[in-house]
Amino acid sequence: MAPPTSGSTTPLTTQQKLLQLAKTLQFSWFTGHVLVLIGVIFYSLSALRFSVNNYWARFWYREAYFAVIVTYGIVLYRSYRSSSPSVTTILCDDNAQYLAIALLWFSQKPLLATLPPFAIYSFFHVLTYVRTSILPTIGQSSSSSLSSRIQSFVDNYNDKFTSLVANLELILLVRIFFNALLWRKGSWIALIIYGCFIRFRYEQSAFTKLAVRNWEVRFDSLIAHPAVPAVVKNGWIHLKTVVKNAAAQAARQAAPSQTAPSSSAPEEDDKSK
Repeated sequence: MAPPTSGSTTPLTTQQKLLQLAKTLQFSWFTGHVLVLIGVIFYSLSALRFSVNNYWARFWYREAYFAVIVTYGIVLYRSYRSSSPSVTTILCDDNAQYLAIALLWFSQKPLLATLPPFAIYSFFHVLTYVRTSILPTIGQSSSSSLSSRIQSFVDNYNDKFTSLVANLELILLVRIFFNALLWRKGSWIALIIYGCFIRFRYEQSAFTKLAVRNWEVRFDSLIAHPAVPAVVKNGWIHLKTVVKNAAAQAARQAAPSQTAPSSSAPEEDDKSK
């Protein structure tokens, strides 16, 4: 039998394949999302025990947001490392928007209500990465039972949970607004930054637009009740006018821009160092 040629290679074992996968920047992105979920779970457990002010509760909160910052930072790095984007381009990139909000919450007093949107996104990113990268690496085909169940779950629930995120973000805006009215520390800064974030989301996310419209319909029905004073009705109409004018102005400014999917997995063309 002829000896193997010098160019022949030995098939990699599953362990070697996993080791190669772990060296990629995309795996670091995946690990970041896993750490987000771990941090959210442990901080939520602390909140359920009403012990959010102890060391470990604060640790897990900061850990979750540090992981968020890393994952979105990786996506932005991969997107713009070979280009020189304008400030407008970066501002209209929803990855940059979520990174900015993560930095805001990282620097503020821990608030459980800020975590669910990031946890939901991380959960679906983890599922997708497991299906598209980890399962094939360990020999599971895309048609395997586990892969099919993951794909079915993502297909059936991704839009529903994205819609939930849009509503949670609006609820959080209302909470921040009332915190600002009570002059709580840092609330006005949070309101300004988060208000700008919601403005961008309204222009770039169909889910946020739908959520806002649903809220408007519900409030219209409540305000239309005969028991509601005329001054409240007029105030509501004035508020809607102001918001719609601001949204129209944002639409004109954002029209030339295009945005990237929120924290989508960075494609690999090399190994991370």
